Amino acid sequence: MITATETDQTGEQLGLPWDISELAPRKLLLEWIDKELETIDWRNPDLLVFEQRNPEYRPRMFLRLLAYAYSIGTFASEDIAESCYQDEVLRFICEGDPPTARAIVAFRRENRSLLSWLLVEVFKSALKRHFNAGEFLVSPGLKRFLADAATGRIDMGRHMDRGAREE
Repeated sequence: MITATETDQTGEQLGLPWDISELAPRKLLLEWIDKELETIDWRNPDLLVFEQRNPEYRPRMFLRLLAYAYSIGTFASEDIAESCYQDEVLRFICEGDPPTARAIVAFRRENRSLLSWLLVEVFKSALKRHFNAGEFLVSPGLKRFLADAATGRIDMGRHMDRGAREE
């Protein structure tokens, strides 16, 4: 299933599947996520102080978890939290301490732009691999398309969570 499309110069449409593992193996998705997370300065003094005061925060784990879940088409916080008990990869990501759906909602709300950036980087890597493109300059149109796809997934999770609360 395609989430969004963009027409390229030849008139062909580019689309992203809801499950990005249709473009690249899931193990590779996790490797790309980890590679991008390594570019963040985790030694920032403000972050370290905040983490010491709030040990449940675990930003790396939450970013890995949500980026991976959104990349494979799992959006609702309750579904992600439950999958942390059932799915071997998600259980590994959670390091044996799965978050609650409420914690996932709070993290997503507070870190929306960082999560969006991470998803865009994963999408770029998936497209590079799928089209065997190697390194290439991302056009403004493609960048906007990927940002919209990332935002759409984050919003999908938010809307699914709202719908679950209303039931």
